[in-house]
Amino acid sequence: MRSAMPLVLLAAVFGAALWLAACSGSGPSGGTPVRQDIALGDRQKDWALVYFQSWRRERKGQYLRLARRQMANAVRTYFTIQVRIGHSYPDFYNVDRKRLEGCRFLTEMERDAMQYHVMLEDTDRVGCLR
Repeated sequence: MRSAMPLVLLAAVFGAALWLAACSGSGPSGGTPVRQDIALGDRQKDWALVYFQSWRRERKGQYLRLARRQMANAVRTYFTIQVRIGHSYPDFYNVDRKRLEGCRFLTEMERDAMQYHVMLEDTDRVGCLR
């Protein structure tokens, strides 16, 4: 039983180090800080909303295509973040909520495209459940 104690202590120290790295904003892979990636997804989503509002005002297909592309990029960014950080990261569920909102918005845009006969180049929904 005594020989197992150093292993338990080592596992506890290693786990604490991983937890501290996650709380500091760095991803487990040591790549781009998670908060910067979340901000990138938020900017993509904001641009999608701007383009979508322009679509609603002017009904130009290019605005709908731009809105759809930006929202798809935001969803993909949020999904990548979730895969990288896992459930234990404090912002996981906030990112999940944003990703799901983006997926619902993609559905709305695709519905508008069908209704107004706008051809979308890409209907890929990476990060969304069908």
